[in-house]
Formats: sequence, C-alpha cells, structure tokens
Amino acid sequence: MFSYDDILTPLALTVIIDHKVREPEMQAFSTQAHGLLELFEMEPITNEALLDWYASHEDQIRASLTGKRKNTIILRALTRFKEDWQVEALYEAMLAISISDKEYHKDESDLIRSAASIWGFSRPPFKVIRE
Repeated sequence: MFSYDDILTPLALTVIIDHKVREPEMQAFSTQAHGLLELFEMEPITNEALLDWYASHEDQIRASLTGKRKNTIILRALTRFKEDWQVEALYEAMLAISISDKEYHKDESDLIRSAASIWGFSRPPFKVIRE
C-alpha cells in the first residue's frame, strides 16, 4: 500500500530538481499525479489539495536536493516501487514532467537517467526543440 507522499514525491522531485518551477511543469505535475492516484487505486484528491500538498512539501524537498544526502533521498523515493506496472507508470509520469517545459536541465536529465537505471529502463531518446 502506498501513501500520497510515496506517489507524489518522485513527481515533485522532477519539478523541483531543476530549480525552476514553471507553469507547464506544475500542470504536468497535476495531470500526472491525478492519473497515478487513479492507477494506484487511491482516493482521488482535488487539484487544490494536490497543490496544497506540493506547497507544504516543496521547501523540504528543495532542501533535501541541496544537501549531502541528495542521492539517498532520490534513491528512497524511487525504490519504493517494485512492480513493472508501477515503475513504468511512474517513469512515464516523471518523463512527462521533465519535458513539459521544453527545456533541457542537467539535474533533471540526471534524475530521469537515475530512475531509468534503477528501474532497468533504457532512457528514451528525446529532443527538446526551441521555438
């Protein structure tokens, strides 16, 4: 059984890790979170409650990404998921968030690469095209 924190933390990590929270990322966070909560058969929450969760956890997550235990925090957030359907869904959600702002960020790319490695995926090739 998973908690809201278990599901939402990897998504929030993906938003926060590039140090630039943008509207497209928050929209993707919301869309992906609602989809995952349904997939994991969890009680749905309103968008307001979802954004409240994000706001109440943002500072703690941001601080954890600047500390010495950054890799441990990421590893803990990702290794809770073991079943193929769980990791596939979470990986796709994180990837959707990471490309939503159409910008490349090294830390964000490293997070996606780490998730792929932990979960045994090849990182799909994708290009961000600037308009």
